[in-house]
Amino acid sequence: MMNLTQRIQTKSQFRKLSSKINLKKSLNSDKPPNPQPFVKIRLKPGESDPLSKINKTTPNPLYRPRWRNKAQIISAEDFAARPKVSFSEQFDSMHDAMVVLSWLDEGKRQDVYQMYLQILVDQEKEFKTTSHEYVMRVIGEKFNLTPKRVAAIVQNCHDEEQAAKDGSMVDDKMAKYVDAKVKEHIDNAYMAYGEINPNEFVESPTGVADIGGSSGEVVRVEDLYDVDDLEKKAVLREQGEAQLLIDEKVYIEDVDNTMVNSNANSDCRKLVEKAADFEDIRGQFAREESDKIESSLPDNGFIEDENGDKTETERRPRWKYVAQTINVREQKRLGKKSRRGAKLKTNQMKDNTLVEEDGKLRIASVAEVAQTAWKPERDENEFIYQGVKAAWLNRQHKGDKYGWGRVPDSMKAKQEEEIVKEAESTEESEAGTDVDAEKETSATTDDSKDEK
Repeated sequence: MMNLTQRIQTKSQFRKLSSKINLKKSLNSDKPPNPQPFVKIRLKPGESDPLSKINKTTPNPLYRPRWRNKAQIISAEDFAARPKVSFSEQFDSMHDAMVVLSWLDEGKRQDVYQMYLQILVDQEKEFKTTSHEYVMRVIGEKFNLTPKRVAAIVQNCHDEEQAAKDGSMVDDKMAKYVDAKVKEHIDNAYMAYGEINPNEFVESPTGVADIGGSSGEVVRVEDLYDVDDLEKKAVLREQGEAQLLIDEKVYIEDVDNTMVNSNANSDCRKLVEKAADFEDIRGQFAREESDKIESSLPDNGFIEDENGDKTETERRPRWKYVAQTINVREQKRLGKKSRRGAKLKTNQMKDNTLVEEDGKLRIASVAEVAQTAWKPERDENEFIYQGVKAAWLNRQHKGDKYGWGRVPDSMKAKQEEEIVKEAESTEESEAGTDVDAEKETSATTDDSKDEK
């Protein structure tokens, strides 16, 4: 296994990259201060995760896009301040209910996928480095979608392309029918309420359906202060802080995790070195390979069938054993009394995973650690588009063709209508051939009669 740990940014490298950002630059500049070369578009703050305060996590200003839609609905503040008691069981209009009916049609879905393909190819040509995380956020800001939805669209389109290549047929006619019927239903709903149809897909607004909303916090302000002026300053301050969080963001670069070693402490490395030394010593006392009886692991052999024919077979691969090392003394020294109780600090967390395969001990790769019970907390977006990302890496490193991107029409499974049309055209051509043959036969018969 190649050691490509240098290509993965460690936390110290994160701090080095962040330290290169000039925070004194104007927030109105369109040029991104991010030091990563493929970052060419400076993303703007959107809406943070409403549960970040509850989960005590760092606010993500790119969690949801900014509200940019033609739909005329009540604001989140007015919706939260509405009377809790009413004489009606339902809202009078979609405006008062803060409801937006929208549908992501096939055309926009294909536009998202095509933009993803174009950006990723351009990144590879210009910078030799790509980042799915950055691409998803750029497309999300372009189409006013969340990065999670963009990731789901890209993965779904990729699966459809591969399914068509493998022989499964995607019913395009059914998809068009569903798009038309859903849009017709939305048009009728807006017409019934006399409201304007936005005619575009939009994410659910914050403040409705338990998505965010106002908090119950109360802040005491003296009468000497201008409340409106304080609110404006707070908004500008939050906007500036959100922009700095985006500028300091270091995006995950696309690397094959099967070729990258996981984090391990000095104890794991010493165990690997001792195992290598023991392997050299064991070679001096190894059994003779010619002695089949003494051999604990037999070599390739032959299998004899009922007819007496022998077929050469290969020995099955050995099991892969995985173990995690735990230094109890080190945990106690760090102030932890239990192996399961408290969590270590972020800069102290290591995988410390070893793998024994084919008699060799080594440090586990990042992909192998992700399959264990002690795997780290996964990134939701990375998990959503892991299939298309793996296909892209196979295309770059292993040379796989047609495993990523658009599949040629000649390799796709044909729709039922195309099969029927081809069958009908074949029958017509065969029928025409039969008619021509009958005409030639009748002409030959007439000539023979004339000769008589």
